[in-house]
Amino acid sequence: EQFRLGEKVDKEDLSAGDLVFFRTYAKYPSHVGIYLGNNEFIHASSKDRRVKIDSLDAPYYYRRFIGARRLPLDEPAEEI
Repeated sequence: EQFRLGEKVDKEDLSAGDLVFFRTYAKYPSHVGIYLGNNEFIHASSKDRRVKIDSLDAPYYYRRFIGARRLPLDEPAEEI
């Protein structure tokens, strides 16, 4: 579902906070991370059983990257 939300972002236009999606074990988006900048993203690695930072250029993720989305930020509530 997350892959259908927000605005589609080209890989060369990624900004920190964008969601990056990968096709790992299924034909649909099956893994997501948060782009940090400098071609790196943070994600929960099931293989390593921890949260880690990886490069989008790492062969495993490079081959499995399928797209990115930018979600709008909620406006802060006005104080009364």
